[in-house]
Parts: sequence; C-alpha cells; structure tokens
Amino acid sequence: MGNPETKLIVYGSLAPGGANAFLLAGLVGEWYPCRIRGRMGTYRGFKSFRYTPKGPEHPAWLLVSAELPRVIPELDDFEGEEYERLIIPARVSGRWVMAQVYAGRYVD
Repeated sequence: MGNPETKLIVYGSLAPGGANAFLLAGLVGEWYPCRIRGRMGTYRGFKSFRYTPKGPEHPAWLLVSAELPRVIPELDDFEGEEYERLIIPARVSGRWVMAQVYAGRYVD
C-alpha cells in the first residue's frame, strides 16, 4: 500500500452504501475499514472531517485503486470549495498508511 495517490479515505456520502457511493462504485480496487484522527462534524447536513494528528480516532473506509488518479479531478469538482484534498495517515489493520482524504474546510 505505497502510493498515496492510489488511496482515498472516505467517511461520509462517498463511503460504501452512502448517497454518493456511485461516484467510486465503478473503480476496480479493494476497500478496507480504517481509522483516522481528527474532528468529525457536519457542514450543511453532510459529514465533515478536519485532520488533527492528536485528535480522537474515527472510523472510515480506505479505497485502494490504481484507477483513482483518473477520477480525482471529477471528485475535486464534486466536493467543491467546501472540502480540500489532503494526504493524511490512516490506521488499517494495525499499521499506518498515507492516503488522500477530502477534509472539510468548515466543521460544525
């Protein structure tokens, strides 16, 4: 699980079963439960997460897919100005990996 550009952490509507999961459903890859550190809240009715290295852990999902770089521009447009794409650590099966996440610029 080396390259962060082929990994995406999701915690809200993009997660499996979420309202916007269809945006990732066609990608060939593997899903893993993971944990991320920070502050989880909401913004305009959607989950919003802010990374904090020493914050509490929250459950999320990690998608690992070589096809991910191809859809990132579409996801950036979808997430819009309210979210920024960062690379943060995620704990997967007891080890930490670096992956992309859409962090909310605003968290209630």
